[in-house]
Amino acid sequence: MKFGEIVKEILRVVDDDRYTETAIKSLVNEAVLSIASGRMYSFRLTISPPLPRLYTTDTVLTVAGDDSLTLPADFNRDVVQVLNSDSEIIPIPSLRKFLRLYPEQVAGAVFRCAIKGNKLFYRDIPTVAETLTVHYYKNPATLTLDDDIPDCIPVQLHRSLIVPYVCREVFNVLDANSKGKSRAKKYEAMFLYGMDQLYGFLPEDGDPEYYNDTTEYS
Repeated sequence: MKFGEIVKEILRVVDDDRYTETAIKSLVNEAVLSIASGRMYSFRLTISPPLPRLYTTDTVLTVAGDDSLTLPADFNRDVVQVLNSDSEIIPIPSLRKFLRLYPEQVAGAVFRCAIKGNKLFYRDIPTVAETLTVHYYKNPATLTLDDDIPDCIPVQLHRSLIVPYVCREVFNVLDANSKGKSRAKKYEAMFLYGMDQLYGFLPEDGDPEYYNDTTEYS
């Protein structure tokens, strides 16, 4: 569905002058970002994996003497691989293991790194700037034009995911003082059903081979 079509459908369902087209557009973008960032399935205690279309790579530059850097501005989730300037894989243990095993900040080329939030921590500490290539999942593009399409989400699920997400948020506000919030619950159930459908569209993708490797750096 196109952005304009999604907004019109939601406005038709909401049918309340307190919600303008501008407000609905903002909520649609919120919905796309929320789904891309991972939502809980109803049938299993796990967060949905990244959306394949959001996979990307970018380079980041270390700063001489610093032990960390900020990931690219469009970073959303799941750094799956980091390469040095020679295209060699840099293992990524957990931050706890990383800090325990490499507490000393000595000078040298980057050979280990860890991720926390939007920060990449590394050892050793280069004395000159070093370029690293990061593989990760980015934020979805902000929808602005009516012809824009949130193509990171399977088109078959736009009506099952984006529309009920926004309707739930709207009715949670409009019916805040109503007993039971039946309209919000209805669209919450529809959204969860859409999430369960999404499960079938997302390929199973295991962690990088070094992520759980305990032989050398765990």
